[in-house]
Amino acid sequence: MSDVVLVEAGEADLAAACAIAEQSFDLDPEDASDLPRYVWDEEPGTSRVRLLAQEDGDPVGLLIGTVQGATAFLDLIAVVPGARNRGIAKRLLTEWEGRAAAAGATTFKAGENVLGYAWAGVDIRYTPALCLLIRAGYERTQIVYNMDLPLDGFAGPSPARLERLSAAGIEVRRGEPGDRDALADHVRRLWSEVWLRETLIAIDRPRPPIFLALRDGDVIGFAAHGVYRPSLYGPIATDPAEQGHGVGNVLSGLVLADMAAGGVKTAQIGWIAETAIPFYSRTAGARLGRCFWMLAKPAPGTPAA
Repeated sequence: MSDVVLVEAGEADLAAACAIAEQSFDLDPEDASDLPRYVWDEEPGTSRVRLLAQEDGDPVGLLIGTVQGATAFLDLIAVVPGARNRGIAKRLLTEWEGRAAAAGATTFKAGENVLGYAWAGVDIRYTPALCLLIRAGYERTQIVYNMDLPLDGFAGPSPARLERLSAAGIEVRRGEPGDRDALADHVRRLWSEVWLRETLIAIDRPRPPIFLALRDGDVIGFAAHGVYRPSLYGPIATDPAEQGHGVGNVLSGLVLADMAAGGVKTAQIGWIAETAIPFYSRTAGARLGRCFWMLAKPAPGTPAA
């Protein structure tokens, strides 16, 4: 067997990383080659670990992880089909864990990284990856889901729904750069820092993939899409004081129509709370789709929580 060496990946290696992903992630044919791009850059307050496995100079494996203080997140791991079952993935994982521990991490997690992700966790259908982590001592901490909504022929909200909101004094439209401060004030007041980050990513794009509901210039609801990958729908929320007008339904329809117009075939409602499953099933006809495990383990020498 040829020698396999592990090297740190730099900016010039992004194309090689994308080629590995394209060959490896057969369950994501629409954007497999883009997966490394979603988790490639460093975020403020984090340290990115990017590793390539090379065989005779050819890239055959990839790992991308993030160290955020005492927690290290495994964001992506892949080995091309022709190089599997030779211990390459285990070597990548072991190297990453060692680097993360040296950087101060006391907990390793697969999934659950809210500062940018390809998936919420490990899709259970990528079974070899799940087996790798279980053998390495990781234990499941959560199960999360996506819901799927086919968009073929999706037309968006009806004129009657839009007129009903207008009659109630509610304006609904695509977000604009000038809405940034009002949007940020709304999200800070009612929602999480994670949603603040995601909505601001959306509003800062050249053609913002976010729709807003406003009353007298104040944001009372929002719905975004494509924050981390084109097929992802959300986040979406309406001020509890304004619920009952159908704001969420209209915003959802506008976002899904925008996704369909952009060529998305199936919207994925990502990282969904179990309590929200009935809402999306009833209002949008969405069905449960991908299932993800989140896993974790303590770094060597660290007591288990």
